[in-house]
Amino acid sequence: MKRITNNFILSLVIMFLLLLGLYIYKPISLREISTVEGFVDYSKSFGAVMPLTVLFITVFQAIIPVIPFVILCSANGVLFGFSNGILITWLGTLLGASITFFVSRKLGYEWAAKRYKRDSLKQIEQMNGFRGFLIILALRLLPYFPAPLINISAGVSRLNFLWFLLASALGKLPFIIGYTLLGYSLLHTKNYILGATIMAALILIPYLIMKKTKRTSVQGKEP
Repeated sequence: MKRITNNFILSLVIMFLLLLGLYIYKPISLREISTVEGFVDYSKSFGAVMPLTVLFITVFQAIIPVIPFVILCSANGVLFGFSNGILITWLGTLLGASITFFVSRKLGYEWAAKRYKRDSLKQIEQMNGFRGFLIILALRLLPYFPAPLINISAGVSRLNFLWFLLASALGKLPFIIGYTLLGYSLLHTKNYILGATIMAALILIPYLIMKKTKRTSVQGKEP
C-alpha cells in the first residue's frame, strides 16, 4: 500500500507539471473555460493530443474543482459524444479522487490527529468496511456536498481503497450521465423541458434516497 501511495503522489506531481506546461503553451483564464463553448474551443486547439489534455484537466478538476462540474460533463459530451464523454469524465474523476485519497492517507492522518478532538477522530476511523462504503456512496449522491472533502475524509479514515473506489464509481456515475445528457439536450436538441426535468431529477432523487436511508437507519436502531 505504501508503494501505491508513493506512486499516486508522484503521479500528482507529474500531472501538475504537465498542466503547468499546458498553461505555458496555451495560456487561458478560468473565465474563458467556464462555459461549455469556451472549454470546447480551448480543448480543440490542442489537436491530436486533445483527448489526453481533456483527461488531465478532468483529473485536476476532481482534485481542485475550479470549473463547474456540469460544464465539464457537458463539454466532454460535445467533444467525444455522449457515451465516450461519460467515460472520459468518469475515468478522470475517479483518477483524481484516487490521487486525493492516497495523498490524504499519506499526509493527512497526522495532521487530523493534531486538530480533531479524540472523539471526532474516532468517528472518522470507524468509517470502514461496508459501512464506510455506504457512507461514501450516500455522500456522493448529494450534489451539493464537496467531492474533494469526501476524498480527503476517506483518505484520513481507515476505509479500504477498493470500498472507496467502488462507492465513488457508483455514486458519481448518475450525475455524470445526467449532466452530460443535460448539456446535450440544451446544446443540440434545444429541449429545455428535458433539461429542466433532468436537473429536477438530479436534485430530487438523491434527496429521496438520503431521506429513505436516514429513515431506515433510525428504524434499525429502534428496539
